[in-house]
Amino acid sequence: MPAQLRPTGIPASGVSDDRNVAGDAVALTVFSTVRRWGLLELPLFFLVLRKAPRSLTTLRRLSFIQSARWSLLREIPYNGPPQPRVTLRHPHLYFESNFNGGWEEYIDAFSFLLTTGMFGFWGSSYGFPWALPSAPFKAYIREHAYTASHYYSAYPEATATIVQQALELEPKVRALCDQAPDLSPAEFAVAWRRTLNEVQQCL
Repeated sequence: MPAQLRPTGIPASGVSDDRNVAGDAVALTVFSTVRRWGLLELPLFFLVLRKAPRSLTTLRRLSFIQSARWSLLREIPYNGPPQPRVTLRHPHLYFESNFNGGWEEYIDAFSFLLTTGMFGFWGSSYGFPWALPSAPFKAYIREHAYTASHYYSAYPEATATIVQQALELEPKVRALCDQAPDLSPAEFAVAWRRTLNEVQQCL
């Protein structure tokens, strides 16, 4: 959730504000103003992505990305009285992401691996400089980035890959523990080696 209604500006060093950091996890929030044709282009682009999930394969392979979400906003979310309803004069693209590692490398991955996709998301935004070369794109993201007012990560030291491997590993270790009391030492040794072979990719 953005803390304030003005860009905080990510320093030229690429190091994010401390409030955007939890362990090795980093939050990135970007608002950009969308041209009117984006009201047609973005919903169609989102629909294509939902209907063709394979188009997101490259993005999903970037294991340092914990999550990434783009939303098209036409009004400020309403939380009830006394907050007034506010319709934005121009639609805005809201991008929020959590990732591990350096900010520079994160934007470089978007620029070089998802070049066309970046146009799909930000092409209708005012001032979008294209994803390549990456330096103007980084400057664009810095200019439109906001600091999170609250940021929490349940596993701040873990990448998405580590969490996925732990989820896959846990039931297999649990099954071995359940069997252990009924196994002789020799049988346990066999079961232990079999389990290790099965979970090598998780270790």
